[in-house]
Amino acid sequence: MEMSELQCGELLKRINDKIEKHANSNLADFGLTLSQMKMLVVLSQREDGSATLKELERFFGVSQATVAGIIVRMERKNVIDVFTDPSDRRVKHVRISEEGRRVCTTMRSLMEEQENRLLSPLTDEERESLRQMLLRVYMRQCGNSESKEFV
Repeated sequence: MEMSELQCGELLKRINDKIEKHANSNLADFGLTLSQMKMLVVLSQREDGSATLKELERFFGVSQATVAGIIVRMERKNVIDVFTDPSDRRVKHVRISEEGRRVCTTMRSLMEEQENRLLSPLTDEERESLRQMLLRVYMRQCGNSESKEFV
């Protein structure tokens, strides 16, 4: 099969695999994975830099066990702090630490470079059009259940 014959889904998968490989290579210097970095980015974009584990589960669409495992490893690396809600001890919160913010700042510029490299064959108008189309496809796949803004 020729590359020009690949279906959209396969092309998206291959692009994602390349992005993930490159990102994990950059993150190895910090001892982090792409999943951990995504959580740091989400936390860094929140006004108070924190979220509950339940919010992270919903946002990323993963199980409690998955989030808990990621959080434990991130806490060991001092990029987040974990604390319980003073009004409800059953609720756990995660807050990005100063070290986590430092990593985010460094990685954000690397992520922007990668995004620019990825989309370099496209004009600004084509980039925005592609982003809008991908968002529309994604929202349809989610059944619009994730249309509420998290950050």
